[in-house]
Parts: sequence; C-alpha cells; structure tokens
Amino acid sequence: MLSRMIRRPLLAALLLTACSSSSEPAPKGPETQPPPPAPAPTPAPVSVAPVEWTPCKLYSEGGGPDAECAVIKTPLSRGDQAGPTIDVFVKRFKPKGGKSSRALWLLQGGPGASGYVFEKLSEQFATRFPDVDYYMPDHRGTGQSSRIGCPKEEAPTSDGGISITDAEWPSCLADMKAREGARLAQFNVTNAANDVGVMIERAKTPGQPVFVMGISYGTYLAHRYLQLYPSQADGVIFDSLCPTGCNLARQDQDANEAMQDFMGACAADTKCKEKLGPDPWARAVALSAKLKAGHCAAIAAPGVSNAALFRRAFGQLLMNPQLRGYIPSMVYRLDRCDAGDVPALKVLVEQLTQEPPPSLEMKKWGWAVSQNIALSELWEKPSPSRAQLAEWREGVASRDVTTLFEPVADTWPRYEPDAYATTWADSAAPRLVLQGGLDPATLLRKARAAKPHFSQPNHYWVEIPTAGHTTFVTSATTEKRSCGTQIFMSFMDNPKVAPDTSCLAKLAPLSFDGQLQLSQALYGRDDAWEN
Repeated sequence: MLSRMIRRPLLAALLLTACSSSSEPAPKGPETQPPPPAPAPTPAPVSVAPVEWTPCKLYSEGGGPDAECAVIKTPLSRGDQAGPTIDVFVKRFKPKGGKSSRALWLLQGGPGASGYVFEKLSEQFATRFPDVDYYMPDHRGTGQSSRIGCPKEEAPTSDGGISITDAEWPSCLADMKAREGARLAQFNVTNAANDVGVMIERAKTPGQPVFVMGISYGTYLAHRYLQLYPSQADGVIFDSLCPTGCNLARQDQDANEAMQDFMGACAADTKCKEKLGPDPWARAVALSAKLKAGHCAAIAAPGVSNAALFRRAFGQLLMNPQLRGYIPSMVYRLDRCDAGDVPALKVLVEQLTQEPPPSLEMKKWGWAVSQNIALSELWEKPSPSRAQLAEWREGVASRDVTTLFEPVADTWPRYEPDAYATTWADSAAPRLVLQGGLDPATLLRKARAAKPHFSQPNHYWVEIPTAGHTTFVTSATTEKRSCGTQIFMSFMDNPKVAPDTSCLAKLAPLSFDGQLQLSQALYGRDDAWEN
C-alpha cells in the first residue's frame, strides 16, 4: 500500500477517486453573462428488456461469494438511441439470506476507475446490511465496459508497465486518435450518466426502491445522472462531493491546504503538541524549506529528492485513515534527523520507494477516460502552464495529481462540455451529502460552496469532522463501525426523514501515537516518535 502510494502517486491519487473544486472566482452573474442553453431532455430508451444475468464470483480475481454479471448494450451517444451501441458491464451482489429490500448502485470515481473496488466493500456492507442488492457498474471506457486503452504502452513489458509514462503518451494518443477518431468524444460524463439510467431501467425490480451512490468524481457522475433522470431513483447519496465546477488542476493546492488543517488537529492533541510545539503547521513549513535546501541528505533515495519524496508522501498519507496519523512523527523525525533517526528514516524511505506489483484495479483503469473527462470538463480554461502547475505542487504536501495530465494537456482532443456541466439538477429526489472535515481531495471548504444547492426538502447535508476522503471508510467510531455507512444506510431506510447521525458523537478521536506493528513496518521501531 505504501509503495504504490508513493512511487505511483498519481495512481493512488485517482485510486481513491479524487476531484476538487476550483479556487478561481465564480463566473459573472446573468447580468453580464447569458445563461447556458437549456439541456435537451433525455430521449426515451429504445428497449427496456430485462437484463440477462449470468452467475459469476464477486471477486474479479475469482472466489468470494456468488454474484451475477451482465453486459448491457447502451447507446454510444445519448442523443442517438437507435445508433451505435457500446457494451457496459455491471456486477450484482445479492447477499445470501437477504430480502432484496433495496437496490444500491455504486459509482466509483477517478475519473477512470471501474467498479472493482466495490467488490469487497459490498461484501463488508452486507455483513450488517444484507437486505440491500449491490450493483457495481464499470464506467464506460474502463474495466469490461468497452475499455479504451493503448495495448503497446500498457503492456507489462513497456517502460511504465501497465501505467503510461510521459514518454509513452505521444504514441499512445496518436494510436488512440487513429483507432477511435470522433468516437472518443462520446466517452464523456453525460453519456456515462445515461448508461447508469439505462442500466437501472433495465435491471430494476418492480416495487424495489433504487438508490444511487457516488464517491468523489462518482458524485459528479451521480449528479449528472440526476440531471438526466430526475425521478428514477428514490434517493441519491454523494460521498466526498465533487460539485458542478470541479477542477482537478487545483488538486495539489488542495492537498497542501488539507495538510495545514491536519496539522491544526495535531496542535489540539497533547502528544502531538508536545513533540511539534504549539504550531505544528509552522514546523512543517520550516521543514519543507530545510528539505529543499538539502536537509537530512543521509537518507536520500536515488533519483528523488527528500523534498519531493516527502511532499508526495504527506499528500498521499492524508488519504489513508490508518497512516495519516504518522505524518506528524515523520515531520518530527525528519526535522531532528539525528543519529537515531537516520536508520529509522532509511527504513521509511525504503517503504516509500518500493515498486509494487501490477494490480488488477490498475489494469481495469481507463487512462483514456481519465484524460478525456478531466481535461475536457474538470480543468481550468485557459489551461494552466506547466510552470504554474509545478508551482502549485511545491507546498508542504502535494499528491502530484496534475503531473498525470501534463504530458497531453496541450494536445488532447477535448470535447465541448454540454450545458449540464454548468447547471444543477432540477429534481425532487431525496439527497444526502456526506463530507469529511479532513478530506484532502474534496475540501470541506470548497464543498460548502455547493451547500445551497442541497437545501430543499429531503436534502440532508452531513459533515463528519475527522473523516477524510470517502467518509464510509474514514469515519471509524469508538464501536469500530463506520459512521458514514451508518448514516447512508439510515437514509436508505427512509429517505424522506432526516438520517440518524447519532454516530457523530461516537467518532474515534484522531491518534498520533502509532500502532506497534505499523511503527515497526514504517520505522523499524516500536515507537513512532522516539528511538
């Protein structure tokens, strides 16, 4: 986990479905800027024939509980229901002994992720909520949903293995343009949202309530779905909100701001404050300057500076609820860097720089979809220069997300976003927003700007102060249960009644002490702070 996060920071950044809102000024009002044209209504689907499910295993690697799989043909273009189609894959898990009281469609983010990550998560959900049928579609262009890729550049024997390096992108893009042509533009948010609506219409069981849940970029997709299908779902859940106006170009700045917030939490902890002083953020800022000047050179790994390595490490670790508590001890040890710290920090550097084996999740990733959607619809106009992006990355913490898009930012054949990209859903469907207070990818401060659009009857906005990105995996309680999961399942029980949020009073406090086994793995020491 550690090695994948650091050696391939962009993979890990997207792996947890990151997206962010722009920090640029809001567009001018209607008095100086005409409103966008009204989006066209969703055409009626040509066919609503039942889905033909076939037995499969829940785990893509094989094994696990029994599940069902299907490939559904959906229109390549939402505006041409009778035209060319693509194959969209979906997996359904109906827990053994469950009564199928509700259906939950889980939309992963990225953009570029398949539904793979939900396989084991749905099994975990089912241990406490067996009466839900879980649906896990692969976003078009990813996984088994007409995936677009570059076979040569993604070959395991290529320079970047299954990922695509900066040097490989020009040939990959040229090959993709030759194979896909104008078809590439159809792999956009609106058509992907239409896929969701078509699949739900085909798969729904009469009388069974249907819920849609998006995670990070998946919330952006879920909102687009709500724009196209305002009355199909009984409720929509947004976990880690990527609202209208999302902007991936600012992701690295956002991670630095989140680092400041996290160090503020450190200042409120007795142990953390004792070690780093009354202003841990100032200590981290000073350390960043020292590392850029060559501090603690004895631990440096070949090919990467300490400043770059730990900038990425801090940004990535903020995404991990088990490991983020080690960030302050890293600042402490790096700043001190004495004879006892150097061996411990060398163990840490080795962990951070190990090359991980290729994962099935990354093999299913849609790199083309990631570039196509991010650069067309989730990017600033005009596009920031490489120098500007590099400057935004030079904080105390950065997940270096923007380095993924730089190689093709000037040459990618962007599609023109439709009017849905700048408007909000007009729907009476109940909605629940779950937002973490320490989320480095979808900042709480920026998410709150969208709160007025979630203030109608049966709209519920819940902030979980200690949660990070994806609240249902970063909001443990003292009862060792997920607060986020409890809240969204309560919403599904009755979406027209405010969900039960009593678990907020039972959130597990942030811990900076470390755990014996993890401390040994990270530092080769029993104690996270001392030798």
